[in-house]
Amino acid sequence: MYDIGVVNYAILTVLLIAAGLALVLGLRDILRRTAADRASFGRVNWRSFFFRGVLLSRLFKRPASGIAHALLFYGALLEIFGHAAYALSFVGVPVYSGWFGFYVMELGRELGGIAMLLGILFFLLRRSMPPERLTVGKARRGFVAMEILLLLVIVAGFVAEAVRLALPDALTAGEFLGRAAAHVVRPLGGELFGDSYLAMWWFHGLLGLTFIVLIARTPMSHMLLGPINSALARRRPGVMLPPVDFDAEEPVLGAEKLADLPFKIRFDFEACLWCGRCHEVCPAAQTGKPLSPKKIMLTCAEFQKEGRIDDPSLIDALGEEALFSCTSCMACVEECPVSNDPAEVIMHFRRRFVMDRSKMPEVMASANRNLESRGHPFVGTSANRDDWRRGLDVPFFEPGKTEYLLWIGCSVAFEERAQQVARAMVRILNTAGLSWGILKESRCTGDPAKMMGNELLFVELAQANIEDFQQAQVGQVITMCAHCFNSFDRYYPELGANWQTIPHTVLIDRLIREGKLSVKRDATQKITFHDPCYLGRHNDIMDEPRSVVAALGELVEMPRNRKDSFCCGAGGGNYWSREAGTARISDVRVAEALDTGADKIATSCSFCLLMLGSSSAKHTEQRKVFDLAEIVVESLQDGTGT
Repeated sequence: MYDIGVVNYAILTVLLIAAGLALVLGLRDILRRTAADRASFGRVNWRSFFFRGVLLSRLFKRPASGIAHALLFYGALLEIFGHAAYALSFVGVPVYSGWFGFYVMELGRELGGIAMLLGILFFLLRRSMPPERLTVGKARRGFVAMEILLLLVIVAGFVAEAVRLALPDALTAGEFLGRAAAHVVRPLGGELFGDSYLAMWWFHGLLGLTFIVLIARTPMSHMLLGPINSALARRRPGVMLPPVDFDAEEPVLGAEKLADLPFKIRFDFEACLWCGRCHEVCPAAQTGKPLSPKKIMLTCAEFQKEGRIDDPSLIDALGEEALFSCTSCMACVEECPVSNDPAEVIMHFRRRFVMDRSKMPEVMASANRNLESRGHPFVGTSANRDDWRRGLDVPFFEPGKTEYLLWIGCSVAFEERAQQVARAMVRILNTAGLSWGILKESRCTGDPAKMMGNELLFVELAQANIEDFQQAQVGQVITMCAHCFNSFDRYYPELGANWQTIPHTVLIDRLIREGKLSVKRDATQKITFHDPCYLGRHNDIMDEPRSVVAALGELVEMPRNRKDSFCCGAGGGNYWSREAGTARISDVRVAEALDTGADKIATSCSFCLLMLGSSSAKHTEQRKVFDLAEIVVESLQDGTGT
């Protein structure tokens, strides 16, 4: 094997150390832009780091792109390991001997190089014919130049290998591609190959060093920032807005500039690829609304790169109409391969519009005023809070005696269609023989206020509810609305709540499995299930509703299901909005459900029921959308079914 010489390797080592230092300094500059310090880094989310950062799990939602990323990433790891192992030869370790020499130093590095070559060719080809998501808003500059540079590094490496293997006495078994190329070039070089190999070795090395130096100063920084950002991701999914300290001398009422945002979100802007996957799954963006999560992220990233940290014009650059189009469904967060959180960014700016500028869309504003004056957001309703239980024997919760509180949320109380869910739950709870009751008086959980941006109103409503629950000694709460569950389980504990909250479908599933509910399965009945965003993506509750469906009939899945479910359009306060765009979000979802050929569309959230039911009525006069509790009641075998 041709000997490069200790001097050449020594010079290369010094240059490599310098390139590594340049990379570290570049990363330091990024951290400075995000105002990061040691306190910014909390506990590491090793699960997220391993699956998203190392196994690239979310990238494989687009199989071709996922495979290309894997080829490039794991190929690079093989090459890096092989080059690092070669350094052992300088201390007498025969790294090219035995099985290690063949499988790692020869075959492994050869396959790694080929994998990298295939991966980078895919990306260059895709850049020449980009999908819409890459160009919507703006395409990120710098990728093509770095991809071409990396291609040159790889090709130069194979050329250097071919020249080396064309030299006399060059023996190798694993470097099959280089050996094939050597047969082609051997007749051309003769004795000049020694000098040619040294020149190509240095050309390949210097190109590689240049790539390393530029990583932190180009979009290729995502190779490092992506795994780091995934390690910083929260363990619990869903929007986790930090509470506002209203007792502070100058409370921070949301964000209007980058300096108002926490470190993790600022780091998101650096890690963002501008890949547009968030845009591609956003229900608002895909139905012609003015919102694009990608545009939100790239606008903030540009402000940050330009050093406009304290520029209050950012909030207006993002746009009020766009920010209030978000349904807080978290599809963008679930899709992001580097664990960014565009939904939380939007909520921070919403807070500023509402609590500082007193601005929000007209219908949302009316709902907020009604929440303040009447304790619920349903403007102009003629329903009474007790109408849903007319003709039913509904017990009141008794402190120290009653086990479960059945929470009657505002949609169940004031929307006639949703009232039927509560009626069904009364029958289910009585059939199962549970000890349960309702409060004599109640108010909204405050979820609409919080998701619209009115944190102050949310806190007032939540504290009043917490006080009522504590006086009543409530230990377990059953909810029929995914938004009520999310607020009780996620945000109320921050304010002192200490009870257990159970979604009604989770309880129903448990009662069926325990034999306390006996249902008759109709194998001919096809049911498709719509995952409420606030149960599925926000809280990982997906299996229990499907278990209930399986006990009732045949489950027929929609193409987008579980954490990839498409929103009904009600979240983020958008139940109270004049929906613009090319289509209603709920119309798109219902069309998808009807295409399955299912007899019934089931869900487990009162707002999903209302939104999908309204859209379904455009297609047929027959009722197609049901809450799972309603279907269970129809299937009860004790004679109480209807």
